[in-house]
Amino acid sequence: MLKIAICDDEAIYRENTEKVCNDYFQGDGKAFGDEVAMFTFSSGKELMDSSEEYDVLFLDVEMPDSDGICVKECFEKNRKKTRIIFLTSHEERAFEAFGKNVMYFLRKPLKAQEFKKAMDKVMTDINGAVLEIEENGEIIILPIRKIKYVEAQDKYTVVFTETKSQMVRKTMKFWEEQLPKQDFGRIHKSFLVNFEFFRKDRDEVVLEKDKRVKISRKNKEEIMNQYKEYLRRKVRMM
Repeated sequence: MLKIAICDDEAIYRENTEKVCNDYFQGDGKAFGDEVAMFTFSSGKELMDSSEEYDVLFLDVEMPDSDGICVKECFEKNRKKTRIIFLTSHEERAFEAFGKNVMYFLRKPLKAQEFKKAMDKVMTDINGAVLEIEENGEIIILPIRKIKYVEAQDKYTVVFTETKSQMVRKTMKFWEEQLPKQDFGRIHKSFLVNFEFFRKDRDEVVLEKDKRVKISRKNKEEIMNQYKEYLRRKVRMM
């Protein structure tokens, strides 16, 4: 669940931001596959008093009580993972608004194209690298981090994420070449699994509640070595 906060003391701009945001996630942003929850605040104090953790914050610079700069400084200390997009009619304050959490500045009222550019940047930062595949004249965007596994089915392959599946006319060789080898392992001739979702039970990998795949005997040692190296790398990154 992607949590988005909108903080602006003027109702008209809160409503404008919420509408443009909804339009984005029903259109281009739908490709990222996230469910979205939105929270609106009419003051910086109200936002800072909330206990929720947000992935994205649309933040007005000019507010009467605690302005956007104060809120930004608070979030940089206490909610470091929140990505901030500043909304402003006063470009002269942009210098004050820079910070490590700040990803973009947008002028009010918001324009769809500029908003898309900002949100694409934020969503790519949240989801990591994406893979773009053309299928029947349509571009499919797949955040690599969200791919659980790929399954071969006749001339097609099916890509499974936590929320959906997508059938494409691609080979397993294509996926092995495109997906990072340090994060994905070929556990069986028909299955390529993201080690983030690797759940081993004896000689099987649990893909779903009712779906298990036996690890290929030929690949078992290599797969387990790959998985151990993946875990070591994750620990080093903590």
